[in-house]
Amino acid sequence: MTEREIKRIRNKFITVATLTLFGVMLLMGGFIYLFGVITVRNETYQIMEYIAENDGNLPEPDELSSAGGSEGTHEGTSDMPENYDSSFSDTLDWSFGSIFGIGNFFGETPEYYYTVRYFAVLFDENERVTKIKTSHIANIDNEKAERYALAALDKFRKFGKYGRYYYYRADREKGGTIVIYLDRTEQLSLMRRILLSALCILGFGMCLSFVIIPLFSQSIVRTEVENMEKQKQFITNASHELKTPLAVIKANTELQEMMDGETEWTQSTLRQVDRMSGLIANLLQIARAQEKSDGELSQVDIAATISETADTFIPVAESEGKRLEKKIPDSLVIRSNDSSIRQLTTLLIDNAIKYCDDGGTILVGLEQSRRGAVLTVSNDYAEGASVDYSRFFERFYRQDEAHTISAETVSEKAADGSQKSTDRNGYGIGLSIAESLVKSLKGTIDVSWSDGRILFTCRFSR
Repeated sequence: MTEREIKRIRNKFITVATLTLFGVMLLMGGFIYLFGVITVRNETYQIMEYIAENDGNLPEPDELSSAGGSEGTHEGTSDMPENYDSSFSDTLDWSFGSIFGIGNFFGETPEYYYTVRYFAVLFDENERVTKIKTSHIANIDNEKAERYALAALDKFRKFGKYGRYYYYRADREKGGTIVIYLDRTEQLSLMRRILLSALCILGFGMCLSFVIIPLFSQSIVRTEVENMEKQKQFITNASHELKTPLAVIKANTELQEMMDGETEWTQSTLRQVDRMSGLIANLLQIARAQEKSDGELSQVDIAATISETADTFIPVAESEGKRLEKKIPDSLVIRSNDSSIRQLTTLLIDNAIKYCDDGGTILVGLEQSRRGAVLTVSNDYAEGASVDYSRFFERFYRQDEAHTISAETVSEKAADGSQKSTDRNGYGIGLSIAESLVKSLKGTIDVSWSDGRILFTCRFSR
């Protein structure tokens, strides 16, 4: 595995781990803030609902009443309804609060009575102001209270936020309407501080992750790298170990033919030896393709290379009753590798000829793109609608023995230069070789099917 591939795997791990951590922290912070906002709104609604039920009054707790009340009586504090129940904290639904410690607001401490800052405006049936109660707030006079209340009457919702206040509009039991404004500046400021703290923690956590995750990524990726290296080493060793017995089998079979003549069995043995030799050659090809480094890339006129390679396949296509066409510019230079481009083109065109419909057309195209070049090889393939193209580049995958490049054919080309396609039965690794070649050239390859034609597209950067 090249340094570039190791770096790519490591960077991918760092990116995934960092984004996952960011998502989890963001989700947790968002839930905490959202839960806090909902809690404040529910608490506000319950307090204002209770004040409305008491006709705009906030009754003093029993403890304070027994002590003689508070000093400095304000307007409106003595307007208690006759049916007032002093156990007002029991009227709130605090079953939810019994779990989270919220809901029984006034029962927690008598001092909570003095922290509720509100004002109330009472209207009759004709929406005329009958009474203004500002005893529980300092910075609102009667004029401001009336103006705020009239604004709340025009609101569509009976409960909401207006400036720094929450408002609540309700019908009175005696007729008319009551509008209550509750100052929740302290609670809202607390929620803003919680949000700011969550963002700071999120930022600190991300900065910390940028330091910690890369430190551990090397050891985490090392196992994967070692497995891939062992796999390549096994392929190389096994291929070399198999070459000797195959050579002996082939030599003995040929000697037997010289002595006793050719038979059906000796020919079958030689064919299988050739197929195994082709498989070994392709396995070694994959290993070599994966080991190509950036240093092997140089400025190459890929248009000339692809055109020359395609020309050698024109007689092959014609001999099978098919037509090969080119759409290649005179020159297109990018940073690449001439040998890899030639091998890639050979694999794709050979594959296209084999599996092109009888009398069909193979089209080899090359065009310049904004970032580099695009190589396309397509052929007629009427039965391709039901093929699983997502697995085409998996090693040893075969879809009904179709679109798998024959290693035997490739080995024949390498041995004697012949372009004759002799066998359609491949090993399912040809396209895997093509993918490895494209990756070594810093490109991408994909396959698609449309309107009876299958298309392989290779994209290369400059």
